[in-house]
Amino acid sequence: MAPHGNELSEDLKKRIVALHKDGLGYKKIAKTLKLSCSTVAKTIQRFNRTGSTQNRPRCGRPRKLCARAQRHIQRMALGNRRMSAASIAAEVEGVGGQPVSAQTIRRTLHQIGLQGCRPRRKPLLKMMHKKARKRFAADKQTKDMDFWNHVLWSDETKINLFGSDGVKCVWRQPGEEYKDKCVLPTVKYGGGNVMVWGCMSAAGTGELQFIEGTMNANMYCDILKQSMIPSLWRLGRRAVFQHDNDPKHTSKMTTALLKKLRVKVMDWPSMSPDLNPIEHLWGILKRKVEVRKVSNIHQLRDVIMEEWKRIPVATCEALVNSMPKRVKAVLENNGGHTKY
Repeated sequence: MAPHGNELSEDLKKRIVALHKDGLGYKKIAKTLKLSCSTVAKTIQRFNRTGSTQNRPRCGRPRKLCARAQRHIQRMALGNRRMSAASIAAEVEGVGGQPVSAQTIRRTLHQIGLQGCRPRRKPLLKMMHKKARKRFAADKQTKDMDFWNHVLWSDETKINLFGSDGVKCVWRQPGEEYKDKCVLPTVKYGGGNVMVWGCMSAAGTGELQFIEGTMNANMYCDILKQSMIPSLWRLGRRAVFQHDNDPKHTSKMTTALLKKLRVKVMDWPSMSPDLNPIEHLWGILKRKVEVRKVSNIHQLRDVIMEEWKRIPVATCEALVNSMPKRVKAVLENNGGHTKY
């Protein structure tokens, strides 16, 4: 008898059909060819039905994992989003005893809509941060564009001499990993960078101030007097100043100065860069600076100032116009992270 599950060759199937045409019954054919009666019967029935002994096209290799195992894999992946495919495979093998490759785990997760992606970098939000963000959004959800157009947004950022700290991608062919155009040059000790303070509104960019050394409350107060106040006055009497809750911004010295200058300061929730449109303006500025290919810090400072002044008013206006959507997104996510 042929082993159970083995595929019959085409020659053997043709012999079965030929013997049946010669008048032999199922039992005699099975005995002659040392096959089971059911195998002989199925082969002849298929020939009578299709006119051929060849198998019909199949959908592919049978699934290695049953539906229950797939649900178990899905629960593990959703329970621990950082669990690798190899770790899930080891867990599945330990529970069910069935060896599974990491690639099989990936295919299974892809079929249910889960893709391995690089996680977005966002500030760590504790419950108190989420509550504060939600309160801010609830308070500002009724504000119209006239209010947002009179806000002066501010922030500090670092601009590197040799590009950003983010992930870079290149298009390359096999074997081109170490070509000059396909590598990201690095410089010992980082190559240098500059820190800047800037502000913007719907009316365009405001003053930009370079920060020498480590900024403290004294230096920040000087920046407010020299750079912030002129930009704020251009917005008129209804202008509101925004800055985050950095210790320098909330120090007694800074608070006293803003009170003395009669500056209206917006209450700001901590850990909320996604609510500040100037964060996106920094990204625009850094990309423009990177294209210029500067080679030293002095050139970097000049290029930063040039590109800052070239930013169109329409760009700033579009960023400020997104504020109602940003506020709405915070409320919809119950104070959690947004796409901004």
